[in-house]
Amino acid sequence: MRRVALAWLVAAVAASAQPAAGVETKSAHYDLYSESVDAAETAAVLDALWDRLREYFGSAPEGRLRVELYATKEGMHAALERDRQWKVEAGGYYAPDTRKAYLWVQPSEYFTRQLLIHEATHQFHFLAATGNRGTAAEWYTEGLAEYFGMHVWDGKTLQTGVVPSVSLEDYPAQALNQLAALEDDAASVAVGAVRCNRPLAWALVHYLVNVRPGWWRALSGRLDDHEPAATAWANACGEAGPDLGRDLRAWIDAHQQPYRIAWVAWQDRGGLLEGRADVVSAAFFKEAPASFEAEIELVSGAMKAGIAFNRRGDEYCLLQILGATARVVQRKDGAWHRLASAEVPARDVPSVSFRRDGADAVLSANGREVFRAPLDGEVGLNVEGCCARFRVRP
Repeated sequence: MRRVALAWLVAAVAASAQPAAGVETKSAHYDLYSESVDAAETAAVLDALWDRLREYFGSAPEGRLRVELYATKEGMHAALERDRQWKVEAGGYYAPDTRKAYLWVQPSEYFTRQLLIHEATHQFHFLAATGNRGTAAEWYTEGLAEYFGMHVWDGKTLQTGVVPSVSLEDYPAQALNQLAALEDDAASVAVGAVRCNRPLAWALVHYLVNVRPGWWRALSGRLDDHEPAATAWANACGEAGPDLGRDLRAWIDAHQQPYRIAWVAWQDRGGLLEGRADVVSAAFFKEAPASFEAEIELVSGAMKAGIAFNRRGDEYCLLQILGATARVVQRKDGAWHRLASAEVPARDVPSVSFRRDGADAVLSANGREVFRAPLDGEVGLNVEGCCARFRVRP
């Protein structure tokens, strides 16, 4: 099961898990049942995915496809029981017996959409290419679904097979750790001798699709025809040796995501970084630049967004724009402390900026310096009680 290591998040999701009225939506290719999401947008994502999958596979399943998205795990389990399927303890499941994809709403909009694409990719893959059966290589089946699941959606255009600038599970970082734990033995994964988790499966698929397309075309066809993994690899790619692990590590190293989510609801919106929170949420640079400026577009709620800095554990500082005012607050010892506030020039598109000055961090809002202090911790972006999109420039 997909997990988030935040106890308060689990409690918040449980508290909001109330019964939801379902909506039936017919799109160009899908019959969608959904709860607690924007049904029209979800259907649009599915149709955009169908186009990407049709292009990739060169064919499409016959007839319309059924997807059911429930507000809670209990709702999904009830649907599986109704359809005489086993109650999977995962976020979603494609059932070959019913030809349906089932899933339930995850902790963030992006997380839910990633899972939707993952399960719908299984559905399309099985029906278009494998005779509605699993393949002999789990890394291939799951990795392909994650290859499409890692996406960017800007509300109109769906990009798949990409590495977004931020994601909750941070597959590139996890894949690097998993490959290290296997002592770079990607060859044993490829031939099915060693199992791997989804992040490494995603990385292996993404590497093969983009770096070894000839291998990939031959290999994927053989795996879809249910050839054993070792035989398929030998016939399509030759010997799987240590060079595979070395090259895969180099690829993963070169495709790390620049941001790390500290508190949940952030997503890449196609050149913009979107944060959404009822309380405080932040995404931090893995490697803080010497300087940056971020224009802020308010999507919903009242403007309260800006820069998070000097984070160490549970202690951190925020520079936030609130209309014509900027303030700096610190979270320390379980309480908030105001460090500074200032009136700032009015702008149609507000902005915040950060720069290093020797050992100091200099924070500005709408071009006016607001705060200076020794830099001592992580730096990133924050939102509080609103949804905002940031256009970040060095």
